[in-house]
Amino acid sequence: MLSELFGNPAEGTFLAWVADKGLWAVLIAIGAIAVWFLIRFLMRRWFTRAADVLDEFEAASDVSGALRSFSRVVTDYLPAILIVFAAILGILHILGHDIQPATNYLDSIGSAVGHWLLSNGARILLILFLAWLVSRLSRRWLPKVVQSAAFGQHTAEDHEEATKRTDTLSAVFVGTANVLIILIAMFMVLTELSVPIGPILGGFGIAGIAVGFGAQHLVRDLINGIFILWENQYRKGDVVDIAGIQGLVEDMNMRRTILRDLDGKVHVIPHGEVSSTTNFTKYWSRVNLDVGVAYKEDLDEVIRTLNRIGDELSQDPHFGLLTITPPQVLRVNSFDDSAITIKMTGECKPRTQWDIMGELRTRIKREFDEMGIEIPFPHQTLYWGEAQARLPWDTEPAEAKPKPVVEDFVRPEGMSPAEREEALAALALAGDGMDAANPGWSPTDAFAAAQQRTGTPE
Repeated sequence: MLSELFGNPAEGTFLAWVADKGLWAVLIAIGAIAVWFLIRFLMRRWFTRAADVLDEFEAASDVSGALRSFSRVVTDYLPAILIVFAAILGILHILGHDIQPATNYLDSIGSAVGHWLLSNGARILLILFLAWLVSRLSRRWLPKVVQSAAFGQHTAEDHEEATKRTDTLSAVFVGTANVLIILIAMFMVLTELSVPIGPILGGFGIAGIAVGFGAQHLVRDLINGIFILWENQYRKGDVVDIAGIQGLVEDMNMRRTILRDLDGKVHVIPHGEVSSTTNFTKYWSRVNLDVGVAYKEDLDEVIRTLNRIGDELSQDPHFGLLTITPPQVLRVNSFDDSAITIKMTGECKPRTQWDIMGELRTRIKREFDEMGIEIPFPHQTLYWGEAQARLPWDTEPAEAKPKPVVEDFVRPEGMSPAEREEALAALALAGDGMDAANPGWSPTDAFAAAQQRTGTPE
């Protein structure tokens, strides 16, 4: 019929080949493409519906995302490979090639795969899929369970502390659950493959004994880590001092804690090295500030000023939200060498005490400058040695020279200690050379020159 349709072409021509075999090969190729599009459309619609159903459950959102990503492999590539292979075999058969060896080989492979799937393969695939599914769900459910338990034992004021503890415990529980899931799935797969796991477990036991002698520190780290987590000594986000190192807790698990200090250095501390823990930010923190004032100041006025500054800070739009109780004067703390030290304390939210103390120092300095309250600092006197030049009032005038009078130089009681030291230094540096160049040079002349050089008013 096809030959008549093409006008009964002569044997050996292209039209004769098309009428005999070529048209069927083209139809097989077109049919393969159509079948691929149909299968792709149906499977994509099924995967989309399944993913939409999983999206309705918040805990399964990760699974739905993975399912959407995996759907391209199942709906596009895998059907395309199978359909193209079948179409090639069909075209080769139409063109007169012997495809019996290929079909026999495929038949044997199909029988083997089918037998394996019916016996062990389906169960192994199911085990791997369930392990993957449980691992995904554990990452979603465990943090919610821990969060529910943590917030159920805390008030609204402890929200931040409960969040820190939830993050820490969730990371530990999720990691432990993933390890257990992998181990259980591995042993189940080995059982399906008829691999005896008894010798493996026995080998693990023997290896465990051997490793145990060399893993004493690891065991100690794990035991200490269990107690640290159980007793809630610190969590992620706390500022702590452990093993002599201070820093922010960036991460922790059963074995070690990771700290980052102010220099940005990361410290990994095994829990076995943690003999004592200092937590600067558990539940709340405290402002602890020492302020030094001069002995001449009125303490009552200073205390009123400091309390007022603390009250104003607690009413600040920003710092007031960080303050629990306003910083106030606790007591006169000590009499030091050059100052009276007054201690201020106040409670604040965790990790905010350093910012609050910095702002307090800024406001105290500004207020003290305006009120004329002195913040003393230590003074130091320089000693220039035994051969230093003496000031005129420290020496007896020579008999040949008249006794100096007050008008010759500035009286010492009219100079401040700093001016006296500057004059003495200038005199010591310039006196000897001036004596040599000027035989009539006197201590009064040297001191007058030193006064002129240092700018001391007469």
